[in-house]
Amino acid sequence: MDFVELTPIALGHTPLGTRGPNPHIHDWQLDWQKLSSLIADNQDVMMEVDAGLAEDWLNTHGTIWDNVQGYHRYPNDNRAFDDTVFWAASTWATPAIVVTFHNEISRAFSCYRVGTDPDFHYLGPRGHAY
Repeated sequence: MDFVELTPIALGHTPLGTRGPNPHIHDWQLDWQKLSSLIADNQDVMMEVDAGLAEDWLNTHGTIWDNVQGYHRYPNDNRAFDDTVFWAASTWATPAIVVTFHNEISRAFSCYRVGTDPDFHYLGPRGHAY
């Protein structure tokens, strides 16, 4: 997979208490297959990949992969905290990724498919995405 196949997206912030209760605009979840293909095909140019919801990036993002550790643990893991907490599904916002390249430039892309699964089992065993 190449970056030209992804759609750039602007990141935003939704201050707490400003979004209506339980909006349901769509059912979108992070596209783990697309994400794992992107990482497998481009590891040589990337330093880090974060995921979250584009419209509320500051409150929802966390690191999924980096060029030192590889895939990070499952979010909300009950083991040691390692700043890997992110939202991967939403009924109102767009699941997205931010890629930081070796030249330290970062770019944001939407990365979703239709779905409602908020679990993170798509990662498979640590270090191996499905």
